[in-house]
Amino acid sequence: MEIGASIKALRQRHGITQETFASYIGTSVQTVSRWENGINYPDVSMLPILSSYFKVTTDYLLGIRGDAIMAKLLKTTEVFEAATNEEAEKMIEKFKAEKFPKLVSYSVNEKNGKFLLEVTKEFGVDLNEMNFDEK
Repeated sequence: MEIGASIKALRQRHGITQETFASYIGTSVQTVSRWENGINYPDVSMLPILSSYFKVTTDYLLGIRGDAIMAKLLKTTEVFEAATNEEAEKMIEKFKAEKFPKLVSYSVNEKNGKFLLEVTKEFGVDLNEMNFDEK
């Protein structure tokens, strides 16, 4: 079972100390350390709490990885309606500033006094590269 290694990797990737993590989930630092070192494992009732905290699936925590035929979100195209061109431009700047998903193209068109912003974003990254930190 890879849950301890998964917890440790996720915690470190997010820059979270064992103390902060333990406090959030309501356990001791020693318990977190024992999980991460494979001495024991979290109770099954903790899995939803852990997966919610790291924003990953319970399968991911348990080390269950899909095979090559699993579907993967690669790209989306979305259309937003803005009241003004300036509002659409502000949205574009926000999308540009985001590291994930990556903005690859956009266009702004006026239709019936409204500004339609069409954006295309790419998601084609491995789950380990995704940043799930809240802002």
